[in-house]
Amino acid sequence: MDHFTKSLWVLALCVAVMAQQAAAVDQSKGKETPKGKTLINKVCSASPTKDLCVQVLSSDALSTTASLKELAIISLRVAARNASGILADTKVLIDDDELDPDIQQGLADCKENILDAESQLEDTIAALMVNSEGDAQLWLKAALAAIDTCDASIPGDDDILSVESAVFRKLCNIANSVIKQLPNSTKS
Repeated sequence: MDHFTKSLWVLALCVAVMAQQAAAVDQSKGKETPKGKTLINKVCSASPTKDLCVQVLSSDALSTTASLKELAIISLRVAARNASGILADTKVLIDDDELDPDIQQGLADCKENILDAESQLEDTIAALMVNSEGDAQLWLKAALAAIDTCDASIPGDDDILSVESAVFRKLCNIANSVIKQLPNSTKS
C-alpha cells in the first residue's frame, strides 16, 4: 500500500472511533454520576446501619469526590483497621496468664483467623482495583467467615472481642453493600 492509501485508512479509522465516542457521550448525557456526599447518601439509604454507613464512608478526606469504587475501598480500609484493632486486643488477651488455657487456645486460634480476615480484606481491595467485583465479594465473604470462626473459638458473646467482631461484621456488610452497587458486581 502506498502512503496515501495508508493515510486514508488511518483517517477512516479515526473518524469511526470519534463517531463511536460521540455516540457514547450522547448516551451518557443526563446520567451524571453522583460523587461525594450525594453518592454516600444514596449508597447508605438502604443500609440497616445508615448512620454508621455515612460515618464510615465520610471518614476519608477523599470521600468528598469519591466514586462508588473508591467508597468501597474506603469502607474496606475502615474494616481492615477494625480487624487490626481486634488483632491487637487478641494479642493482649493471649498474654493474660490468668485466663483458662482453653480460652487462651481459642484466642490463639482467633488470632490466626483475624490475620486471615485482614489478608482477605486486602485481597478484596486488590480485586476491586482490577475491576473484579465478583472476586471482591468472594474475598469479603471469606473475611466474614474468618471472623465467624474466630467467634466460635471463644466461648461466650459478651466479651470485648465479640463486641468488636460485631462491629467488624457491620463494616464488612457496608463494604459489601457498596460493592453490590458497582456496575459489574453480582447481586447475590
